[in-house]
Amino acid sequence: MEKLKVGIIGAAAISAGKLMEIILNHPHAELHSCVSDSSPGKPLFSSHPKLRGRVDLNFDAFDLARLGECDVVFSCKRAGDTFAYVEEVLSTGAKFIDLSGDYRLLAETYEEWYKVPHTRREHLAEAVYGMPELHREAIRKARLVANPGCYTTTSILGLVPLVEAGYASGSAPIIIDAISGVSGAGRMAKAENLFINVGENIRAYRIGSHQHTPEIEQQLSGVAPTKEPVKALFVPHVGPYKVGIMANCYLRPENTKGLSNQKLYDCLQERYAHEPFVRVYEPGVLPQIEFIVDTNFVDVSATFDERTGTIVAIAVADNLVKGAAGQAVQNMNIMFNLDETAGLMA
Repeated sequence: MEKLKVGIIGAAAISAGKLMEIILNHPHAELHSCVSDSSPGKPLFSSHPKLRGRVDLNFDAFDLARLGECDVVFSCKRAGDTFAYVEEVLSTGAKFIDLSGDYRLLAETYEEWYKVPHTRREHLAEAVYGMPELHREAIRKARLVANPGCYTTTSILGLVPLVEAGYASGSAPIIIDAISGVSGAGRMAKAENLFINVGENIRAYRIGSHQHTPEIEQQLSGVAPTKEPVKALFVPHVGPYKVGIMANCYLRPENTKGLSNQKLYDCLQERYAHEPFVRVYEPGVLPQIEFIVDTNFVDVSATFDERTGTIVAIAVADNLVKGAAGQAVQNMNIMFNLDETAGLMA
């Protein structure tokens, strides 16, 4: 079959570099236009050195005609940036996968948490939240997919089976204590992300005010048996390593009678038995970040602490792969009726 032509806007971003690596290994897709406002005319390896010798392409300036030759366009720009071009790209007939948060939330919620006016509200109704484990069939029919964030992907997939089983019921919020590698902050130079501040250090930030909080609550509320809003206290951290996220999630169910580690394992295993990129750990075995680096897997476990009546769910993922570029390619595969794992199992 003829290969899909891929366009990338914001192609100098870290997530875009990982996306290019995956596309170069994809049996049914090829890079066609890689747009960068900061680097037009420069070779791709000028921003992504791992691509040196692997691809003979330069960054493009924004050219709608060239993007219109693509079957799918990924946007790796920051939240708010897509409003300038999403309508133009969709008008060419290309499908659009956005890696920012521009189409994940209701407009009012977006504006409250991102502090940016949403000027493309007409596209929110058609945008599909790009988490295959929850919305696979809707993704298959979509032309606009909102690719989930890294913290949200890890947290949500660690919690979905437990919320579906009713373990998040009650007045106590879910507490999510998550730590990300410094690549989650992107390329922008910030003093707090300098090696001297990150090395041998862990830093919490934006407690209860991080923009991924409503995204987590929205998706978990959608799977709750009672359809009542699920509340989450999300506490993000930056750790002294490059890639990977660990989300430690704490639930206090009202009824813990008969609850055990085996029962929790069975709950996770049954829910994810047919998911190609979720791996469930046996009771007593806990996920670690090093196990998922450079993969599209999310590894999950759940433990019941009988003394405190608390369920501890742990999930780990690579923030640049399943948390960004890998999941975006997984969505592309579904949208074009390809093998969902194509390009992602190498």
